[in-house]
Amino acid sequence: MPYRSYTADDSYWTVRKHGSTYWVVRIRKEKGIYRRLEWWGGYRQAGHAAGAAAQLAYRQAREDVVKELRGSLHDALERVGLGALPKPAPLRPDPSVLPPDEEPDDTEE
Repeated sequence: MPYRSYTADDSYWTVRKHGSTYWVVRIRKEKGIYRRLEWWGGYRQAGHAAGAAAQLAYRQAREDVVKELRGSLHDALERVGLGALPKPAPLRPDPSVLPPDEEPDDTEE
């Protein structure tokens, strides 16, 4: 039975038993083999490990969605001409050495 991908990078969190410990691991199928990408931690009870795997999967999925939405938002803003602000100037003025404001008063008498 093939596993579903739960994250943007085609990996997912699951539980693997080794000895008497239930390990929470992130795996991905590569060339027909499920490769462990990350060992998160181990539990003595399967239910506790499964709960941790579910929380990690939710957190990772949420981060993936936020990245996707952020990218979509930036693309949409670019399309309507409201793209990213310009980068700050490389030199920042020191207010103590700038001349005083001497703009004419716009009020009429």
